[in-house]
Amino acid sequence: MKLNLQHNYIKTLLKTSAVLAVALIPFNSNAQAEFTTWGNMTGIRVDNQLMKFNSSLAVENQWGDTWRTRKEGQDIEFKREGSKKIFSYGMGDLQWTKSIETLEDAKAEVEVVFSSPKDTLINGAFFTIDLPEEFGPETTFSFINQGNVGLKDLKSGATKADYKAPAQGMTIQSPSRKLEITFVRPAEVTINREGTPTGNIRVNIALASGEIEANEIYRNSFVITVSGEIDKSPVAIKIYPEQEGKAFDGIGGNFRLQNAATDPQVIDYILENLNVTWGRVEMPWQFWHQNENEDPLEEARNGNLHPKVKAAMEMAQRLHQMDMPVMLAAWFPPDWAIIGERFKGKRPDGSMGNKLDLTKSDKIYKSLVFYIKFLQEEYGVETVMFSFNESDLGIDVQQTDVEHNELIKEMGALLRTEGLQTEFLLGDTADANGWDFTTLASTDPESLPYIGGVSFHSWRGYTEENLLKWRDISNRVGEPLFIGEGSIDAGAWRYPQIFEEPTYALEEIDVYVKMMDIAQPLSILQWQLTADYSVMSGGGIFGNNEDKLYPTQRFFNLKQLSNTPEGLFYIPITVDKEGVRAAALGDKTIGSYAIHMVNKGATRKVRLAGLPKDIKSMNLYITNKDASFMKSKNVKVQNGNAEFELEGASFISLFSNTN
Repeated sequence: MKLNLQHNYIKTLLKTSAVLAVALIPFNSNAQAEFTTWGNMTGIRVDNQLMKFNSSLAVENQWGDTWRTRKEGQDIEFKREGSKKIFSYGMGDLQWTKSIETLEDAKAEVEVVFSSPKDTLINGAFFTIDLPEEFGPETTFSFINQGNVGLKDLKSGATKADYKAPAQGMTIQSPSRKLEITFVRPAEVTINREGTPTGNIRVNIALASGEIEANEIYRNSFVITVSGEIDKSPVAIKIYPEQEGKAFDGIGGNFRLQNAATDPQVIDYILENLNVTWGRVEMPWQFWHQNENEDPLEEARNGNLHPKVKAAMEMAQRLHQMDMPVMLAAWFPPDWAIIGERFKGKRPDGSMGNKLDLTKSDKIYKSLVFYIKFLQEEYGVETVMFSFNESDLGIDVQQTDVEHNELIKEMGALLRTEGLQTEFLLGDTADANGWDFTTLASTDPESLPYIGGVSFHSWRGYTEENLLKWRDISNRVGEPLFIGEGSIDAGAWRYPQIFEEPTYALEEIDVYVKMMDIAQPLSILQWQLTADYSVMSGGGIFGNNEDKLYPTQRFFNLKQLSNTPEGLFYIPITVDKEGVRAAALGDKTIGSYAIHMVNKGATRKVRLAGLPKDIKSMNLYITNKDASFMKSKNVKVQNGNAEFELEGASFISLFSNTN
């Protein structure tokens, strides 16, 4: 029967024990519940294809304001216990715990727990599922013990919900997708549309509401089954080798020393087993010039060098001796160089970091220049570029775009006076959203002579629009673009076990290939190639003392990418299917080519066109949760065309065979 749609306030407080299970039919060894680094589920893989939906946990307070789990939006702890992935969240006084476990029979059990340490009043706490665009106008909702309703029957209006009623479970079905959810005990279901006829459908399942008693545990349980069409249709990819763009110089790395016990083994392994072409090291400025009234250069020449400064300079020297260009980045200024007392964290207005005392700008510039000078005269390292790390955000120096521009002009002139050729890394912003921080300096003719490169960090904002802006900035100043810090979750150091999840590894390399294709960086500098945010595990890293040091999937992603032949240029590439990302590089003068692809969907065939006709074969390599930079096979090329299999949920690379 059709249900009457009502818009009532939540009246029932659910206090049920729960386990959320996600099941796939039919069973496949590639079945896998997928989730973000902050624990929101993104769907379930069937035959490697992700049957998408987005889950979150949400609390609406008594005033109608909603907090929802999101990237960098809450305190998180993450750990693995066997096959379980356990997320713990803090939102003010409210606490959540959720575990996700993929089982052998294609089910993933997820337990959700909600509580408050003190009495509080809320409108509701929810487990939420947002449906993707596959659930369009023909979507229907069937409710256990209630009945059926079509999407067209949902009545949008001034009230907050299109549908609200208790249910024992529900089935959501479109022509191509099906999502079944059964509840262990009844729960109130709310369905909202965001104002569009397709997609943007939100299903809220209530866990608790009203007066929440202190330390009372609220749970709910569900079983979710997904099914749908698996897209295995061939992908058409084409390259355009005549249209060569910017150069790609390979993978770089950050070598900021933070863990004396575990950094050395990681750095040794990386430098012995990975082709690293660029290095970024810290300038420990606060230890270089602690006493304002001392001359730091004279002190250093007299042997009074702080151990942290010595270690950082030796790190730079080691990279330089490997013929690696070295960038310097400063995080923490000395106390005398900032306004007021040192501040850490975020202020009430959202600002961060410490402003430099520009009444001492001459002394500040000399202090920085003397570090670069001593590094060159004592350690033989000619620093190619300098920057304040993420000064647009305030990590830890905070600058305006005007101050950023003045630094480049004034300190740049002093560098030349001292006979140093070090240039500036324009921007070096906290994410790709910060491109406007560079506008003033990139258009100031007095600054341009001192700019050697452009940089942003890939933690956030890597939209196509933003990436094109960074490419334009690089073109404007006539200098290469760098991804000064490469990765995808700046807060992941708080829950480092996430680094070993295949989901993280696949998403990270997907972002890298996206940035390569659109922004065309000269190098992506991994954050980091030390024990911090490490692409290694074991040997005491992240508390893992049980295993010896070993490379993770993320390491092999980098190794595969770093296998790109030297001296190649970006060339355009087109892909006719969603879920497959690609970047192409080549050099027509030497006939060398590389194509990097990330397939986030099911295994399928690829028809590749556009290769030069003198290429007869290419080598195929693959990295995923089961393969580590594995050479798969030799791909034959005939008349510029090739066909091969693109394995699902994988990073795949083709390198032209020069033999």
